[in-house]
Amino acid sequence: MLCEVEILPALEARYQMALTPLVGGAEARTFAGDGLVFKIYPPQTTEPGGIYAARLEALNMTKAGLGEWVVEVYTFNQHGILVTKRYPGANFTPERFNQAALEELARFFVRLHAIREPGVVSRSRLQDRLNQFGGTLHDLPEAQQLVGWLRQHIEEVAGTPQAFCHRDPHAANILLKHPEAQDVPEALVVDWVRAQPDDPARDLAILTTGTLVLLGEEKALAALQHIVRGYPEPKVLWRRLRFWVPLTYLHDMHWFRTKEPTGFEAAVADKMPKALRFYQNFSPELA
Repeated sequence: MLCEVEILPALEARYQMALTPLVGGAEARTFAGDGLVFKIYPPQTTEPGGIYAARLEALNMTKAGLGEWVVEVYTFNQHGILVTKRYPGANFTPERFNQAALEELARFFVRLHAIREPGVVSRSRLQDRLNQFGGTLHDLPEAQQLVGWLRQHIEEVAGTPQAFCHRDPHAANILLKHPEAQDVPEALVVDWVRAQPDDPARDLAILTTGTLVLLGEEKALAALQHIVRGYPEPKVLWRRLRFWVPLTYLHDMHWFRTKEPTGFEAAVADKMPKALRFYQNFSPELA
């Protein structure tokens, strides 16, 4: 690949450090050096790419209050290069997650979602998503039943004022501080290229199904409730999660069937019961 054959040696020469690969997302290759992280976005095709994607992520980080982590953004051989400070931590794991990290995430998402954006959540968009997942999962009776239940709650979500949202806070994008690290937050949310206006409840649903659930469903629910209580209108936000959490599980199953079909059966076995339990056991009143 051009990234490793040509760009990587050039970066190592420019910064006088050896770079090692990190697990990256679909949009970019990621490498780490001495105190720095390098995201290399390939030239733009159908998705945001190249310098546009690198600048977009830097701008989104700054908007989210994380601008101090951005070092520089530039283009090299039509690739976009985003250089950030390296956070002294590692990906979320249940063993390393503690109350301090929960408090940090709670404060962060409340601040993030206080950034108002134009527009409201579209009713037609919600209907289209349910139709899409219902079609993809047409042969799963429990999925069809859940889609029908969620249709009853569209009006609770449609028209919600939008806020600035990360839109992908799963465990690979949540870093937890090393115990010995000093003067850094207990947790850090990374990978901001997909950030857009959305319903804050959707961000928290993805955080729940992709991160907090690793703690176990009971602890995940308690952590989610703790986070929600910090919002200006916690009861209203909480009720919307009855829609968004199960919908997010449906989205995950849809993704496996369309993108990674070999993992679809296991995804259904894991996610369908969780989606049904969340919906069926949901209490409209925030405990």
